[in-house]
Amino acid sequence: MEHQEISRAQELNNRGLIFIERNQGEEALKYFNKAIQEDGNFKEAYLNKADLCLAINKLDEAMDCYNRVIVKYPNESMAYFGKANILFFYKDNIKGAIELYNKAIYLGEKSEGVYCNLGLCMEALGELEEAIKWFDRAIIANSQNTRIMNKRAALLVKLRRFDEAIECYDKVLKIEVDNEEAYHFKAVLLGELGKIEEALETIAAAEALLGEQMTLDYDKAILFEKQKNFEKALECVDKSLVFDEANVLLILKKGQLLTYLKKTDEAKLVYDQISEFHPNNMEGKFAKANLCMLLGEYEDTENLFKEIIYKLEDEDPILINSYYYRALNLKRLGRLEEAETAYREAIKKYNFLIIKYPYDDKLNFLKANCLRDTGDYEKAEELYEYIIDLDGNFVDAYLMRARNRISLNRYKEAREDLNEVIKINPAYRDLIELDEQFKEILNTKDENYR
Repeated sequence: MEHQEISRAQELNNRGLIFIERNQGEEALKYFNKAIQEDGNFKEAYLNKADLCLAINKLDEAMDCYNRVIVKYPNESMAYFGKANILFFYKDNIKGAIELYNKAIYLGEKSEGVYCNLGLCMEALGELEEAIKWFDRAIIANSQNTRIMNKRAALLVKLRRFDEAIECYDKVLKIEVDNEEAYHFKAVLLGELGKIEEALETIAAAEALLGEQMTLDYDKAILFEKQKNFEKALECVDKSLVFDEANVLLILKKGQLLTYLKKTDEAKLVYDQISEFHPNNMEGKFAKANLCMLLGEYEDTENLFKEIIYKLEDEDPILINSYYYRALNLKRLGRLEEAETAYREAIKKYNFLIIKYPYDDKLNFLKANCLRDTGDYEKAEELYEYIIDLDGNFVDAYLMRARNRISLNRYKEAREDLNEVIKINPAYRDLIELDEQFKEILNTKDENYR
């Protein structure tokens, strides 16, 4: 076979690739630059340099390389693909990225990567159905890519298409039998569907392969909690905490379970641990404040909310929630003038935030609660309707609208809201029946209520 000589630029480019294999980025960059100096039209060196610059966060240099390739080789699909990645992942220019991804596909780029990234763009725009279509195309391009399959399943969950999501996770496990993410979310979904034993079997299968894992122990805790086996749930949370004793989510869940077991003094001490591990984290204070309010310890609650509001700033979710709950606590404490002022201030804060985030159902929900608590039932009713239009599965919005409608003597509609809650999540029936007013509305045979 006749020996084929390579160009000097190709030789220098190949040296750069050797250093890439050795994870020596700066040395690789030196040789890609030398290749470009040797031949200003050597496309591969530009593309390799661009990819490397992107990997080491030299975005401007990467963009410059892609732009140079596009000028010199306007039909080079990889240049459009790379430039689109910068626009989407680093510049937050989603529409610009979509345009370039589509151009890359038109010019022949048919990889799972370009399809997946278009799916991510559509997800970022809230176009979940379109996102799923692009993930489907990515899976056709590579039917073994479990990462994309898990991503597709997550979108199905957002759309509450739980059975389809479970099917998707099953496909992942057939390809990658030790995929912890798939086991985790499959178990969670089975729990949401009330298939507790099947969910526990899924976790047992995972543990047989993976051993004990923090996530799986936590999943079991949630499942036992659904069965009202709070002692067993607490055991599982304690096992999870062995892996990460400072985990805020786990500590909060332990406090919640202790509360269910009426071990409220222990629960308060557990919530205090969050501040000990994370001095600037107010989630433990917030949970403790709500527990104190539940126990009628309103002075302690007020002190906790004052501390939270003093220490937090800007748009921290705990702070935003605390505006409403502090006002509610002051009302229960009997400090009505202060409560009225706190409600007004809370509404003012929420109005400002809603201007910035008009589609945030949580902000609108808190404002609606303030309106309801201050007797402005009609305005609250209108806002609850808007919240439910934004998210038809927002269970708490239905519950609070039911409460508001009772105040308006609209008992039949309140009952419809309670039934809608049970339809969305049957487990809520037990919670509803703990509330005497809700229980009466839900179960009465009085035609005036039906």
